[in-house]
Amino acid sequence: MSLEVLGGIIDKSVVDYGFRLAVMWGTDDVVAVSDLTPEEAALLHEKIVPELKTLPDPVEPENHATVQERLRKLVS
Repeated sequence: MSLEVLGGIIDKSVVDYGFRLAVMWGTDDVVAVSDLTPEEAALLHEKIVPELKTLPDPVEPENHATVQERLRKLVS
């Protein structure tokens, strides 16, 4: 399973609040227009979305890499 697409969604969700909202509240729509496998879609729904809901708005730029790494570890 390639996690590149899922990693891209994670990374963009951390830095772009509008995209994060789309992922949190329109997860099925994001999955429909992406190349996520069913397994990756499940990881997005079950592990990433709950974590995205806990992030501050905004995630400060100096924290982007740390948060992205933490979320990526949840799916690796």
